[in-house]
Amino acid sequence: MSHDDPTPDVNDIPAVGCGRPVVDPKLVGTPIGATPYSAPESPPERRGVLTQAGIADKDALAKQICDVMRLMYQNEFVVANDGNVSCRLPNGNILITASGVLKGFMTPDQVIECDPQGRALDGRKVTTEIRMHVDAYNVRPDVRAIVHGHPIYAVAFSLAGISLAMCAIPEIIVTMGTIPTAPYATPGTDDLPDALAPYLSKGDAVIMERHGVICLGTDLFDAYKKMEMVEHTAKITHAARTIGEVRPIAPEGVQRLLESRKELGFTMKNNLCDGCGAREVCASPLYP
Repeated sequence: MSHDDPTPDVNDIPAVGCGRPVVDPKLVGTPIGATPYSAPESPPERRGVLTQAGIADKDALAKQICDVMRLMYQNEFVVANDGNVSCRLPNGNILITASGVLKGFMTPDQVIECDPQGRALDGRKVTTEIRMHVDAYNVRPDVRAIVHGHPIYAVAFSLAGISLAMCAIPEIIVTMGTIPTAPYATPGTDDLPDALAPYLSKGDAVIMERHGVICLGTDLFDAYKKMEMVEHTAKITHAARTIGEVRPIAPEGVQRLLESRKELGFTMKNNLCDGCGAREVCASPLYP
């Protein structure tokens, strides 16, 4: 494929399952701990602290969600009420950020437990983008956490119509493959998760044109880590474009990087090894 060829249509790339479902069928419909969720008071600022949590420890997971939102705010991935974070419990229920709260200063009592369809168990109002989270979990039964933010450089590239889906940075090829951009869809509507589904089935990080970035992970910090990687890629690409032309890695080089995944023990989804193999992915047009 030449540098001028378009990014391959994701619908032409077969999805390959990766990992075991995180929901235990034996636990579906069975409450885990206290329901509805209620957390003790916690100070809004927890600088330098990352809470450890078991997969069913709702108190600690709520604190983790606050930790991640604080990190997102401090790194300018979100401002004010922007962004949302969720994690999935072993019974299929979802812990997710409430609507209308200042995300950089969240406390655990502002995390809401929902059923697998996104309905709050205590009647409170969850984020308006709950459908995006619910549909992403349905598309990816192996995923336990979702982070959504509006990182400045990644969003700016989508506004300019420039994709980050070029095989240019070795570390991204090995870990995530490429960083595709999904076509624009109105935030908060059913159109957005529908536009994301083909991309999320094959990779863990997707830029939403004109809106933000969604990252999936095995846990909350894994999903957040991928958000940092997306924005770091955008910053490096921006710096490179101010100096000169960004050159992709040759297909044979991409293939060698993909082969190194086994040696390094990487087992998470990679939309290159699941889809187009060592074919070069061009950064233009923005999406197929």
